[in-house]
Amino acid sequence: MFDLHGIVPPVVTPLNADESLDEAGLERQLSRLVDAGVHGMFFLGSTGEEPSLRDAERARAIAVAARVLNGRIPLIVGTMASSTARAIDNIRTAERQGADAVAVTPPHYYPSGGADEQIAHYRACAAATGLPVIIYNIPSTTKVNLAAETMARIADIPNVIGLKDSSADFLHFLRILAAMKGRPDIRCLIGSPALTGAAILYGGNGGVPGVSNVDPQTMLDVYAAATAGDVVRLRELQPRVHALVKISSFGQNIVCLKTALELMGICAAHCTAPMQPLSPEKREGVAGVLRDLDLL
Repeated sequence: MFDLHGIVPPVVTPLNADESLDEAGLERQLSRLVDAGVHGMFFLGSTGEEPSLRDAERARAIAVAARVLNGRIPLIVGTMASSTARAIDNIRTAERQGADAVAVTPPHYYPSGGADEQIAHYRACAAATGLPVIIYNIPSTTKVNLAAETMARIADIPNVIGLKDSSADFLHFLRILAAMKGRPDIRCLIGSPALTGAAILYGGNGGVPGVSNVDPQTMLDVYAAATAGDVVRLRELQPRVHALVKISSFGQNIVCLKTALELMGICAAHCTAPMQPLSPEKREGVAGVLRDLDLL
């Protein structure tokens, strides 16, 4: 069982124009993140386009990531699905391909039946695997915002070791921390880059910030300052974090992040359809942010 903490990038999945996996691009991205010193990889999450990729490409991507990481840092794989059975299928694929842990959302598409249904889903998923399970709360895509009290009940299920909250609601994250008080075995990570420093100061264990795909060092500096309680340093870093977040203001978040990586020479900006590339004007906007941050 690994210690879930620190900066854990929600890695993009580099693709070719036909939406097949760009193995070389993925290797470059993973290697640069490992070299920067990140604490784990959150793979095939929302930023990694897990719900949109073909099954074969998902499996192939996990295998490549497991080979590149080679146990150096944990590989956490997203297993989102519209039903418990499909989620379990995804979990078993992740197991076979070398994942170290799986991240599980509530089922999406059909409206949720409430806490008892949500807990039953997590209980079945956790029972189907020997891997550590991480609760993944992302209401913008699942249309379910797991209540703090529900998460606390899910945390009692064997194999569940922590959570990622991508609600972008700091008050909700504080409620989660309160619900997990006295549970050092349950590690709490936040998804919002701008809230990462504050979340750690209030007792969170780390972040899963999309901007760390582009600039892992800044988010690692935020983590170091927050764990040291260095508020002065956090205030110095926060404008740069906000500038990084601006990259995604030019269009769909994944498209913007991949455009930035393409401009930096790491991988192409291809995304799963129907996502479209940025216009030349918006692409120049991303480039301008990168230049301002000395990343280009």
